[in-house]
Amino acid sequence: MNSPDPAPETSGARPSWPDALGRLGADWWSVIVSGVVVALAVFDVLPKIPW
Repeated sequence: MNSPDPAPETSGARPSWPDALGRLGADWWSVIVSGVVVALAVFDVLPKIPW
């Protein structure tokens, strides 16, 4: 009943940016996008909406 352990990664190299970004889930993408919107609002960069 012993399951084989996954083979360890022997290269030791860091994953490329597309691979690393592909591992982010939808929850983390929403956190990143909302953080960018909040930062833009704090620095008063967002356009004004004339109500």
